[in-house]
Amino acid sequence: MTDGKHDACRRDRMEYQTQHGDEPGHDELSAYLAERGMLGRGGKPVSPSTLRRYPLGFRIYNVWAEHRERNDVPSAEAVAQDCAARGITAQYNKPLTPTYVAGEAEDFERRWHALTRHHAGAQQWKYARVGHP
Repeated sequence: MTDGKHDACRRDRMEYQTQHGDEPGHDELSAYLAERGMLGRGGKPVSPSTLRRYPLGFRIYNVWAEHRERNDVPSAEAVAQDCAARGITAQYNKPLTPTYVAGEAEDFERRWHALTRHHAGAQQWKYARVGHP
């Protein structure tokens, strides 16, 4: 998937999780994306096997974001330990390493700022609309 499609997949996956209260499986996410017009080769739904590589990053980011709410610079060691405690593992059930988490930190921080601006803008619009200061 291209970066634009990857970002759209991430947004749709988060939307699915909000609506259904749980992460979609690969088959559910494929169908959900197809309903929204995101198709793979030949105009067919994105293959569930293509989607298998994306959930790990979402799970790690969610843990990292919890740490980021408490610290400006989350500890890669603490995030890796928290992932292990939640059963979040790398490929072949290997534990996530602090080195791996640290390697994702720049992207996570970029995502954090983008989402923070998005949510702040939505809140400002909401308050302006209902007459709050």
